[in-house]
Amino acid sequence: MKKRAASSLLAILAVVSLILPALAAAPADPPAVEEPFPEVSQEIEEVQNAICLDGEPVFTVEYEIRDGVCYATVNSFVSMMDAEAMVEEEDGVVRVNASAVVEVVEIPAQGESMSEEFQKTVEAAQMQAAEDGLWMTPDETQQPVDGMGEEEPVPAVTDAPVAANVVMDDLNMVAVEGEQYLVANDRYLYAGDGLIEINGCVAAPIRVLAKVFNVNVDFDAENDVVVLTRQPGAQPYLDAGWETYNNDTLYWLARIINAESGNQSLEGKIAVGNVVMNRLNHPRFPDTIYEVLFQKNQFTPAATGSIYREPNEESVAAAKMVMDGAQVLPTALFFNAAGLKSYAAKTRTYVATIGDHAFYE
Repeated sequence: MKKRAASSLLAILAVVSLILPALAAAPADPPAVEEPFPEVSQEIEEVQNAICLDGEPVFTVEYEIRDGVCYATVNSFVSMMDAEAMVEEEDGVVRVNASAVVEVVEIPAQGESMSEEFQKTVEAAQMQAAEDGLWMTPDETQQPVDGMGEEEPVPAVTDAPVAANVVMDDLNMVAVEGEQYLVANDRYLYAGDGLIEINGCVAAPIRVLAKVFNVNVDFDAENDVVVLTRQPGAQPYLDAGWETYNNDTLYWLARIINAESGNQSLEGKIAVGNVVMNRLNHPRFPDTIYEVLFQKNQFTPAATGSIYREPNEESVAAAKMVMDGAQVLPTALFFNAAGLKSYAAKTRTYVATIGDHAFYE
């Protein structure tokens, strides 16, 4: 029995001795190759999955999601939208200046009449042409500036239609880290929880930055993509405040905000402004801001005269933000001192308390 077992063991060892050299000679599977710089590849994928402009993925915008809000650094967003814009950033303050040629003006042929407004546009085109080294005169010739170009006369400006590029739009923007808004062309754009810092740069909610450039914003929840789309025919930058804000509304809104909440937080100021504008847009209340504010037994400052006091700077800024769509309380129609047993407190639906005021629908 022992001899048979020993013989079997010797046979097995012989087989193994033949197999091992063969295994040693067989080529081994190549080692798994690690992807170079996996962190960079992951970041690129995240950017591609996060932001698209006009259907194309964007790789250059620095962004971060905080509490469900997509923030982008001002400098990277501006560079995406306008590569020639001047961006200066230092000590938590970023300033942007840009200009764009947005319209081609066609000067009509001789004998065609022009409106006064169009005449001004033509004059602007002529001034721009002069800056570019051309004289434009109403007589029979258009001549080069001394020492420039050919001396032979060319067809007169009024002889035939002439296309001229005119600078029609400018952007001046300031954003300060920690502020709750940014200013662009004297438009005050509310940024909710404020401007933050990303990698040493000032960042703002991407919806706010998109408004500066007249870009539509949507969110593709299925693919986690922020979708930016240029508006067809839109100007490259938002219109200036003096073109946008109604002076009468701004005058009264800033004063009632100051009188009612001049010592409150910016959020509290905007909430008071929301109540006024919600009333203005509600069928139950008057159709003008003056009538809303001076409606009997509604706003105490209108009765006491304190509404006429000069508003402080933040009250004016809050009024502009409200006029630009800032909403803290989109449904509130009433407010009073917090804890006061008023008509609104007894009969209306409570919404929130901000600072010293309680607000109701």
